[in-house]
Amino acid sequence: MKVPVSVLDGCRDSFHAADEKRQKASTQFFADTGLMALLCHHDRVLWMVNMTSAGEKQHYALSLLKKLFENVPSTMTVGLLYDIGCQLERSCRKWGLLEDGILSRMKFGISVFHAYGHQWPCQIVYHPRKCAGFGLSDGEGCEQLWSSLKMLIPTLRVSGYHQRLFVLDNQIRHIHDKSFVSLGQWLNKKWSLCKSKKAVALEALHTLHIDMKTLQQEWAAQVDSQTRPLPRQSKNKGSEQLAHILALEKTVQEYKSHVEQLEKDLINDHVNDIIDYDLQLTSAKGLLSKAAQALRQKKSALGVSAQTDLHLLRNNKWLQTQTNAHALKIRIREQLHQRRFELERLEQSYRSSVNENHIQSHVESSIKQREPAISKLVTTYNTLCDELLGMIQLQKAPPGAIPPCPIPSKGIFQLDVDSDIWQDVGLGEGHPDTPHWLADEAVRKGIRLMLEVDRCNEEERRLSRE
Repeated sequence: MKVPVSVLDGCRDSFHAADEKRQKASTQFFADTGLMALLCHHDRVLWMVNMTSAGEKQHYALSLLKKLFENVPSTMTVGLLYDIGCQLERSCRKWGLLEDGILSRMKFGISVFHAYGHQWPCQIVYHPRKCAGFGLSDGEGCEQLWSSLKMLIPTLRVSGYHQRLFVLDNQIRHIHDKSFVSLGQWLNKKWSLCKSKKAVALEALHTLHIDMKTLQQEWAAQVDSQTRPLPRQSKNKGSEQLAHILALEKTVQEYKSHVEQLEKDLINDHVNDIIDYDLQLTSAKGLLSKAAQALRQKKSALGVSAQTDLHLLRNNKWLQTQTNAHALKIRIREQLHQRRFELERLEQSYRSSVNENHIQSHVESSIKQREPAISKLVTTYNTLCDELLGMIQLQKAPPGAIPPCPIPSKGIFQLDVDSDIWQDVGLGEGHPDTPHWLADEAVRKGIRLMLEVDRCNEEERRLSRE
């Protein structure tokens, strides 16, 4: 999977559709509890299944997908937009619910309406406006279908099984015939919208004076950074890092001995093949250099000099607390990153349609739900900072140790990129310079425009073929 398990768990808890035990209609009183449909890019129904159990269980979606792949060429790649596409892909890959031949030809995404309620790392990977291949498809055809069928609910809720199927079949045929007549208008509307979107995006992109290659590199760096698993606190974190350093020291010593032995062999004239000897010596020196560099980086991260006896620090309380505080601060930073990018959706919103209002409400609710978790992380981090300060005052810390700065609880959500939270003073090697995709507003705007242009180009190619 392209996103961490913790992110997928958060997405699962955010949506009712992902909770298969959630009962939308009682199976005690109704034979059918709902409908699930598979629509094409033109929002026309391909197949539909009636659900007979509580909740949107994944086997309904899987049965539709298997039916689809039975009727498409074996070389065709299919893009799937589903409310909880991330969860469906996770299940398919974890439990082998679909054959490898089918999975390799599928690209999972999330419908636009529901994407903004997912965790931010999930949006980066699965949002159709950020994911290559989906063009300007939004995956909301099903919502329009349900809107055209909802007037049948009161009647069909109490009708017989065969009568219900008959009415649904006729209604869907009527919708098909009606949409087929206006298919030319649909294509023309999509083409005009695509052209206007692309023109606006290109004009705005031109004013930024940032080349596309730079934007592509920054976008790749953003995806890599924001989809990376976050470090967690651990009682044994300090000991694990020390054990790693001890193992590296042993490895470096072994490589040194090997290089010295090879040099002695040359001096004592024990070398039979000089070419093979040169290759061995070059390889051994390369391994030694690489291991020595890794050891220096690990020691620098711990703030411990090369002369320190690491065996005495294995159960060092200072080191363990410092490492846990560093891990917590990284988690807080990532949470604030996500919140910052999610809020942009609300700040840039200008439409007032019903769907847009629903999206805004969903995003606001999701962001509000995460604020207590961030505040709790801040409180825990400040407690660890107090512990480190107390150790320094009691002279239980290494000489010259600097206490990390606590994070003020007030105003935590108004922090900008110049805040001290992005610096790791007193926590080891420090946080690298703030990346352009986070600090530079022009780069961030350019990335959004670049993705818009890419999706418009995909839509143009698809509409041209049609």
